[in-house]
This record gives sequence, C-alpha cells and structure tokens, in this order.
Amino acid sequence: MAQKKKDRSTHRGFAEPTKRVSMADPPTAEAGDTVVDAAPKKKVATTTRGKGPSAEDVALDIEQVREAGTPSLLAGPWRAIEIWTRNRIYGVDGGMVCVSVTDRVSDAQQPDHPAIGARLLGGQHRAKDGTIEWVAHPLPARGGAAVFAKRFGKRLNVSETSDVTRVVVRQRVVEVGPDMQPPKWDEITGE
Repeated sequence: MAQKKKDRSTHRGFAEPTKRVSMADPPTAEAGDTVVDAAPKKKVATTTRGKGPSAEDVALDIEQVREAGTPSLLAGPWRAIEIWTRNRIYGVDGGMVCVSVTDRVSDAQQPDHPAIGARLLGGQHRAKDGTIEWVAHPLPARGGAAVFAKRFGKRLNVSETSDVTRVVVRQRVVEVGPDMQPPKWDEITGE
C-alpha cells in the first residue's frame, strides 16, 4: 500500500529544511551548511491490552540535521526533541530537560516559561473526569499531554502541557574533515 507523502517541515526558526535528502544518498555539505532529512514514517507494531494511544498517536517524526564543520558545533545547546502543542513548541535537550519554549503564533521565545529547566517525564492522557487513562514514557504520545517535573527542595512539582500534536526527534550529524581533531566528549557532555 503506497503512503501519501506529507510536508513535515519544521516551524520557522526550528531548522527549516533547506533540502530534503534520502539516507541512501547523503548530501555533501560545505562548512556551515545545514541539511535536514525527515525520515519516512514506519508502521508501529502494537499489542492492544486496553485503553491507550493508537499506533498513529505514538509515531514520532525523525529529522536528521547534517552539518559540516568542526566538532565544536556539537557543543552548546541543542534541541534533541521538540514537543509540539497547539500553541507552543517545547525544545528538550539530550538530557531530557526543557531548554526552550516558543510561541507558535508569534514565534517568540518564552524565557520565563515554567517548563524551562524541568525534566521531561513522558506523557499522559486524562479522561473527561480527570482520571489518567494512559501514560507514555520516555516521550509523550500525540493526543496526550507532555509531563514535565521540576524539583523545589524536597518537593517535586509536576505539570502537564495541553495535548501534544507532534513529537520530533532531531539527530545531529556533523561531518568532520580529515584535518580536524575528533570531538572531546567530556567538553560536549559537560562531565
């Protein structure tokens, strides 16, 4: 069965694809170029045992961002995961910590948003009466809310977003030239 191709370009300011490429034919990038590859969706095998998200709800969009340059490109902030809701995009780093929140209408950063600095726990869906019907971990599923937690002393403050409409996993690949030093992983990870 043939699948329809959908345009899965990201929101303006979040690595708008400059060229679509297939993984079978990776691009040759010049220093400073950014190329994004959105992998096609694959069927997800599921076992149904009760209520929960459908296979389409848990499907993830995967983007590969290919760059050419020095390994220092890997240092610094990186949105490894984007959680899209109707009004906002939550940028989450590789440590599952929210590093940015962007308003989708105005494209404005919200540096004072309470989710910044909170850890992504996964997602959950509530019934109309408020009871939790299903949870998803480590990433939220579409149709449920993303769940973030922030520790205040000994207290854990857990909050949830509005319903998730899209989850994007962003893999970064930096092509390193032969005359460049390999990355210093301890500098990149901060450990």
